[in-house]
Amino acid sequence: MPELPEVEVVRQGLEARILHKQIETLEIYTPQMTLPNPETWSKRLKGQRVEALERRAKYLILRLSQDCLLVHLRMTGQMLLQETQTDQSSEALVLPFTYYRRPMFDLPDKHTHLKLSFSGGIQLYFRDIRKFGRVELLSPAELAAHPGLLKLGVEPLGPDYTWSYFQKRLKGQRAIKAFLLDQTQIAGLGNIYVDEALFAAGILPTRATASLKKSEAQKLHVAIPAILSQAIASGGTTLKDYLHPDGQGGEHKEDLQVYGRGKLPCLRCGKTLEKTVVAQRGTHFCPQCQK
Repeated sequence: MPELPEVEVVRQGLEARILHKQIETLEIYTPQMTLPNPETWSKRLKGQRVEALERRAKYLILRLSQDCLLVHLRMTGQMLLQETQTDQSSEALVLPFTYYRRPMFDLPDKHTHLKLSFSGGIQLYFRDIRKFGRVELLSPAELAAHPGLLKLGVEPLGPDYTWSYFQKRLKGQRAIKAFLLDQTQIAGLGNIYVDEALFAAGILPTRATASLKKSEAQKLHVAIPAILSQAIASGGTTLKDYLHPDGQGGEHKEDLQVYGRGKLPCLRCGKTLEKTVVAQRGTHFCPQCQK
């Protein structure tokens, strides 16, 4: 968490506010989270403009005039925007309550690791409570050769996600949930949306990939992009830490059918949902709707 939909919503939010903006200053508060050589960043980044904002799986990419910023939010990373007050009537953006239930009226705070100031009085803060996230400054060539990107499978919302590609990889006896979580096969899926897609397709998460009938596999192939698109449309799933760049939470939690609902009635059949562990992840499913 965040998964593909959350990173895509962040990408869209940043694109709307900082595309074509120029970097004026930056401050690094946690050097070990900004790689490599953070001492060179200020001189290197100053004056560069944001030319494009992209997403690859769970990675966020800011393409600049000369370089690229590669962001991985990991579990609790946030990219938050604020605007400088321009007159007495304007108000700084007030962010909602955080995981620790304390309102954030001012940034940077102790969980802020990087601040980028853009033309137009816009500040972008990289914030991460657990410090698992990373921001890397790379040349375009370094980005293209980045090992984390090279090993990724197809984008489930992209043109390479075809039935032929999907079907050919459903081999072997590992659990279908483990297969879907494997970023080298289909990139961007995480625990939430794998559980939701398997429920939508009526498939138990423990089923072996090779055991799926063609009709079941086809349902799953269709369900994955449908679930992801629905989550993007509702702003992603905010459980604890995930926020939009403007500080608002996503609303998709209200649409979840099984994830996080263990021991509650299935919204489809009424039977009690169950929770188990598959691929070392907490896994939610309906024992009646999923076979």
